[in-house]
Amino acid sequence: MMPIIALAIVILAVLIMIWFVMDRLPGDTRRTEDQQTEITQDKSGGQKTDSLPGAVVKQISKPPVIDYNELAKEGIIKDLMESRKKDLGVNNSVDLVVKSNESFTVGGNTVSMEKVLEQAFAGKGKVLEKELDESGAQTPVGLNSYGVYVVQPGDNIWNIHFRMLKDFYIRKGIRLGETADEPKSSGMSSGVGKILKFSETMVIIYNLKEKKVTADINIIDPLSKVVIYNMDEIFALLEQIDFKHVDKLRFDGSNIWIPVH
Repeated sequence: MMPIIALAIVILAVLIMIWFVMDRLPGDTRRTEDQQTEITQDKSGGQKTDSLPGAVVKQISKPPVIDYNELAKEGIIKDLMESRKKDLGVNNSVDLVVKSNESFTVGGNTVSMEKVLEQAFAGKGKVLEKELDESGAQTPVGLNSYGVYVVQPGDNIWNIHFRMLKDFYIRKGIRLGETADEPKSSGMSSGVGKILKFSETMVIIYNLKEKKVTADINIIDPLSKVVIYNMDEIFALLEQIDFKHVDKLRFDGSNIWIPVH
């Protein structure tokens, strides 16, 4: 009798253990899955935020890179540059027209206009002001247009500026002669010459190889430097000048005085 009772007790104990294990197993599995999910979310960073109800995730937009090397062939970049230059009324005096929040590439060098402006401002003891755009990216305050000319063999800074000036006045119906920038017979600088001299204080010379703004405007190595114009600033100045009285301009080496009529 006793062995039978003992066997019954063992069988009952085994059944109780099986029931206990089967009852706990689904719960443990769920907890394990929850823990794995929690770990995965912790490691994924942004994905954890995406799973929050009502969360709005914005992707920071990046403006296109303007590739100088693409100008030689038909395509989007060439069409875009022709359109922008037409809007400004310039022709061959600049190669690219770039917005202050864009970048451009020359050869294998990609240049951020924002970084160039930061360097140029810092060189004058100023800070480039920025603001958040709709995507959340920081961009310079006010999207200005910048003309970029890639220095070629045989170029000098004076002739580069003179081409820009010719482009501007052609759209005004005024053609500048090849000697318009030369001094008068008295030895005094012509009005055009004074504008060109003043324009040297307004441009940025950027060294592509060294990736920095340079203060030396006289040494411009072909294909390794670019001349950058603030087109809005340059044209705003030229619009104030009555070409009929251009020779009455005064320039002291750093400032220019425009006669008022």
